[in-house]
Amino acid sequence: MRVVIAPDKFKGTLSAREAADAMAAAVRAGWPDAEVVVVPIADGGDGTLDALGGANRVDTVTGPLGEPVQAAWRLEGDLAVIESAAASGLVLAEGSDRNDPWGATSRGVGELVARALDAGAARVVVGMGGSAMTDGGRGAIEALGDRVPFGPGRVVVLTDTTTAFVDAARVFAPQKGADAALVGRLTARLSGDAEEWATRFGTDVRGVPRTGAAGGLSGALFAAGADLVDGAAFVADALGLEAAITGADLVLTGEGAFDETSLAGKGPGHVLALAAARGVPALVIAGTAAPSAVGERVFTLVETVGEERARREPAAAVESTVARALAHGT
Repeated sequence: MRVVIAPDKFKGTLSAREAADAMAAAVRAGWPDAEVVVVPIADGGDGTLDALGGANRVDTVTGPLGEPVQAAWRLEGDLAVIESAAASGLVLAEGSDRNDPWGATSRGVGELVARALDAGAARVVVGMGGSAMTDGGRGAIEALGDRVPFGPGRVVVLTDTTTAFVDAARVFAPQKGADAALVGRLTARLSGDAEEWATRFGTDVRGVPRTGAAGGLSGALFAAGADLVDGAAFVADALGLEAAITGADLVLTGEGAFDETSLAGKGPGHVLALAAARGVPALVIAGTAAPSAVGERVFTLVETVGEERARREPAAAVESTVARALAHGT
């Protein structure tokens, strides 16, 4: 029996690696003779840096609300990996209640990309997700100065959404603290940003899929010459997940909250698609699952051990849930 374990993070409780290790412990306990292959994944959001090797550098950059923050990133050889959340994340603004959705800036992300380019990176991978801003990428472009436009293949932007630039405020700004009136103002500002990027770089981003990630930051970087790619597919390819799944007998994936969006660009959805394409059975282990996403192969921590224990002892709750899944879901 060969089991591939490839979860994303359980946001707020377990990293993807921690979740994977708990799943692996349960499989080894239940099936001592199984070959277990552990491949923690990410989809371009927070956790991408860890999945692609982890941080080995820290720099002081401008935070989302203008204050200096310490942002971790990776430089290995001529490849750099950056998470937008590390410099401009909503968590750095202390959540939506304390965020300034109009004034929040992507400048820190631009500063990190600039550091990477100046350090000799031939390729800079920038994960979107978990951001505080809806500034259309203006802060980042200003910080990059004459380093834009980028040369072909120099910057790669990872997204977990296909949202277009002009829809960024409508789709994501409410999660960042914007009310309906402010969403309208932000949308109008994004339209102006799109016109400026079209004039400056010759690329109209307004209706282009994936340009609305991180409050339009992905669109600004795209206009400046970056490549836009599916974050989950990029990370999976970098980690050799397809080869790992080929020939497996079972795949386990999951994340903290499993719903329809999990199947539309998120890490677990990509894992499930890879498994289905190769005829390998797959189980989902999640903290919670939306009613519309619950199925015979979705097992939740809350259903298995209750919400309180799931939050208090998440690793143990994952182990218990995997044990239940192995007993009933295979």
